[in-house]
Amino acid sequence: MANVVVAENHLTFGGVSYFRGHAEEIVIGSIGEKRTPLTKMNYLEAKDRIPVDKINIVRSTVTEIDFAKTTKASFTATVAAIVKGVPVKFSGGSTFDKLRSGELKLVKFSVTTEEMKKAANASPKAIENLINWGNDARIAHQVFIVMEASLATVFDNDVKVDLSAGAAGIEASVGVGSSSSGVTKVRISPGTGFAYLLAKIDWDAKQKKNQTKIVDLDDDQWSFS
Repeated sequence: MANVVVAENHLTFGGVSYFRGHAEEIVIGSIGEKRTPLTKMNYLEAKDRIPVDKINIVRSTVTEIDFAKTTKASFTATVAAIVKGVPVKFSGGSTFDKLRSGELKLVKFSVTTEEMKKAANASPKAIENLINWGNDARIAHQVFIVMEASLATVFDNDVKVDLSAGAAGIEASVGVGSSSSGVTKVRISPGTGFAYLLAKIDWDAKQKKNQTKIVDLDDDQWSFS
């Protein structure tokens, strides 16, 4: 059932509103400060990311766009879609046409808040930065990426994805085998993000000077404020 609706500044899926502001700078585990400018899109000012070797469980699935409620006017920015395993840039209008024709698909990568909490707490530098950023500190734990349809099928149906750090960004792999031929690998470099969901942090102490670890993460959805 098609239940993704794309607007210029956000995306809705399953009743959840995802950010689109500066999405091209966001990957799974991006950390930074949430910005809410008065006359522009709300967005995450990405400053670093949780090391991918700390993120143990990532899931992906293909989503369908409701084109009765989504128009080309919502696709104003250039999109880096993953084609043949690497990012390829398309204009916003071309991306819309290719998504509507089925040539491209929208894939959601997600980490539960519990798993992301564990990953962050196992990353001392990230914890130090998040504490220093105060109440605006956020972690991106779900990211939408545009991908060629034939490749997207490998990432469908809540499949488990393995992340690794590559020379040009994060590499996401699906599949098992005795050789590399048994694995499908794509490069999720900065520029490939299409939309994302943030997590707000609950610390083990109220005062910044006493904070040492995350005790809970709560979804922080896109809104007008």
